[in-house]
Formats: sequence, C-alpha cells, structure tokens
Amino acid sequence: MASRKDREGLTRRDFLRRAAAGAAATVGAASGLGIALPEIASSWAATRGGMKYRALGRTKLKVSELGLGTIKTNSTAVIHRALDLGINYFDTAECYQGGNGEVRLGQALKGRREKAIVATKWHISRGSKPRDLLDSLDESLQRLGMDYVELIQIHGAGNAAQVESDVVWEAFTQARKAGKARFNGLSTHGNQVQVVQAAVKCGRYDAVLPSHNALTADTTGPAIKQAHEAGLGTIVMKALAPAHQGKDSEALAGLRGSLYQRSIQWVLKDSNVSTVIVDMPAFEELEEDVAAVTQPPAQAALDEFERAVRQASVGTCRLCGACTGQCPAGVQVADIMRYQLYHDGYGDRARAGELYRALPAAANAAACLECGECRVVCPWGIAVRPHLERLHGVLV
Repeated sequence: MASRKDREGLTRRDFLRRAAAGAAATVGAASGLGIALPEIASSWAATRGGMKYRALGRTKLKVSELGLGTIKTNSTAVIHRALDLGINYFDTAECYQGGNGEVRLGQALKGRREKAIVATKWHISRGSKPRDLLDSLDESLQRLGMDYVELIQIHGAGNAAQVESDVVWEAFTQARKAGKARFNGLSTHGNQVQVVQAAVKCGRYDAVLPSHNALTADTTGPAIKQAHEAGLGTIVMKALAPAHQGKDSEALAGLRGSLYQRSIQWVLKDSNVSTVIVDMPAFEELEEDVAAVTQPPAQAALDEFERAVRQASVGTCRLCGACTGQCPAGVQVADIMRYQLYHDGYGDRARAGELYRALPAAANAAACLECGECRVVCPWGIAVRPHLERLHGVLV
C-alpha cells in the first residue's frame, strides 16, 4: 500500500484514471490504513463547493477549514485544484524550499489572487531592526509577485520577549501603513503555551499558529481556547502528528478509515480552531484531506480515535516544549525532538538533517554522547537522551 510520501509523484491524470476504474488500492496513512480510491472518487461531487469556512478571529477574514502549506507543495496544478475545492488559506515562508515555496505559490495564484488569503513569515533574531524585517517582507512579496499579504507572522517565536518586541510591532505598523500586510501573527514550536499567552496578553497580534493535535490537546487546547476568546485567529499546524507518530501503534492499527482524515477531523471538532494547515504535495493527499473536512464522521469515530491516540501516546514525544532550556549544556532538546518527527514520522530525512546541521555546534546533541547524567525531565516520562544520541548519529 502506498504511503503519502510514496504518492507524491502521482499525476492528476493517473489519479483520475485509477479512481474512475475503481482501483482497489488504498490511499491512506503510512500506517497502512486508508480509504479506498472509489470512496474518494464518490466524494468529489460533495467536495465541490462543500468546503466550510470559519472566522479568522477579529480580522473578519473567512478562511477555509483546511489550509494548504507549502513546505513541500510546489505543483501549480495541485494549488489550482485546492482553489477549486474551496481552499482559500495558503501558508508559506521565505525559507520554504529555499524561497521557492513563495515563488511557486505566487506563480500558481496569478489570475486568482482575489480568491486566496496568503500568509508568510519573517524571522526575528537578536539585533534585528525594523528595517531588517521590512526588507525581508519586501523580498517575500517580490518572490510571491504580490503587492501585499493578508498575514505576516514571526517565524518560530520561542519566548515572550520575541512576542512583545517593539521591533516587530514597529515593522508591522509600517508594513500595514504601506499596504504590504493587513494583519500580523506568529508561529511557535517551543514554549507554545507561554508564547500564545504572551500574544494574547500584549494585544498586538491578530493570529497565532501553534502545533495542536490529539497528542498535545491537554497542553495546547486551553491556550488555543484563550486565544480564540481574545479574538485572535487560531491557525493549527502538525494536526497529523498522531498519524505520523502512531503509525506503528497497535492501538491505532485497528481503527477503520484514514488516520490522516481522523487527525484533521479531530482538530476541527474544536470550534476554537480557525483553520488547519497541511502540506499536500500530491493530488491524492489533497483529495483525501478535503474529503475529511467536507464529510465529517460520526462522533463515535472521533471518540474511538481519541482513545486509541491516548493508548499510543505512551512514550511518544508530544512536542509540548517543556524540555526547552532544561539542558545545562545548552542542547536544544525541543527542536531536536521536533526534527525527530520530521525524520521518523514524516519520512522527510533531508529536511530533518538540514535543520539539525543548521543548529549551532553547542546546541546539537554532541554533548549527549559524553554526558554523565541527563538532567532533562520530560513530564510525559520520555527518556530523551537515547533519542538525542540516535538523532545525532543519523543527522549529523
């Protein structure tokens, strides 16, 4: 059975031909679970015009419940199909595909820009000045071939100081006055709860983009609720983590249907969520995920999925960020554990290796090889040192 990664090379013509023929092959998750091609084919009529939309906080923008990420998605035809299926939210960043993520998205949206809500990101680091961020935005707009984006976001905010930065606020204020960005937000991978709460407290942001899924709900769910109640748009990434991280779990193996679809549906049952962004490089993935949104399952199926995820989560990293800053040697534990998800779960070894090798030498896991005692304590009981040692061996 083909995994989502294996399906990336499938052409639209091949997909349509196989579906029309009623092929028995399935198109589900890498675990071997999936829905049959005829089931997807029969859903097309329902998905055309069947996309649902939610408010992106106080922005008054209406975003599709499913958004398209561009870390790997680079096909103009796939992006056009996403628009046809009602997706109007597109997430990108200057670093995706070495800048080509923005280039290809912009090319695909030519002539259809009015149908899209585009979000990109800028990086803030120690010493950044407003001019640096504004130059970064100008470069993104040039790659996109656009005059403006609906949303500009800090890429990977990790602490309250970054969130509350006057540099970011000044840069956004100037960008908004110049008509180059309508709203501002932030994404976060580490210290997510604290970052989201800081965004709510400071009152300067229109949207937040944390990880959130059935694995992390206990920690991220309340923060997302708080952001929603404060009028911020709540954009969710890594909704598919249970499908990726639990693909070898016996608890999940017995579930009917697609783990990918269930993961998306579980997140969207929360009315505090504005939209879920998923990278869908192939037509097959796109059709499968849109069907998940337009044909929600019975509550019993979601309850069954949640119970299975809880069983499968024992010993699984939840990317909660609680390990951030714990290592006295300065190892960036939370980031490295996230790269493990990319390497093991997504099967994206190239991206995991690229990110790992970009870490400062003092921040990678080399120190773990000679450490006498690991002082990092995971609230979920995971012994992180063996994971870090293994990742260093395969990614360095």
